[in-house]
Amino acid sequence: MSIFDRGIRLGTLLIALAGLAIAPLAFADDMDDVMAVIAEYGELEDNLQEQADLIRDDRVMITNVRQSDQKKNMAIQIAARKANEAANGGKTKFITTIEAPQIKLYGDVAVASFVRTFAVFPHNQAPVPANPGQWVTLVLVKEGGDWGIAHTHMSPNGNN
Repeated sequence: MSIFDRGIRLGTLLIALAGLAIAPLAFADDMDDVMAVIAEYGELEDNLQEQADLIRDDRVMITNVRQSDQKKNMAIQIAARKANEAANGGKTKFITTIEAPQIKLYGDVAVASFVRTFAVFPHNQAPVPANPGQWVTLVLVKEGGDWGIAHTHMSPNGNN
């Protein structure tokens, strides 16, 4: 084997090793990015219009019903929120807590599950009593470098 061939093999080996060394860093960045989307999703419960920016147009949402038309689903949520706030005479404040998140990455797809609890403070009313929250599973898809929520499934926490 010539020196040139050995140099090429060595170069190829070094590139492969560099890729292996960098891969965990890319994985860690995706994990952080997905966690940031989840945190923002919770923080934006007060602003459903901004929260919608985190959600893909093709999202399917399952709560007590299945919604596969994201635009109509969001319009219903916003209309219901506005009607409740009109009845209460002002904006309802939501404080959301995300607990025990678990995230699995599969390339450009992430599956996250966590317990989400709300502290709800309707305008001119007593706070809504705390509840044990709900289990949330999100499927996120990465396109163009951004993570978007493609599927949401919510179910009651086993404590309620």
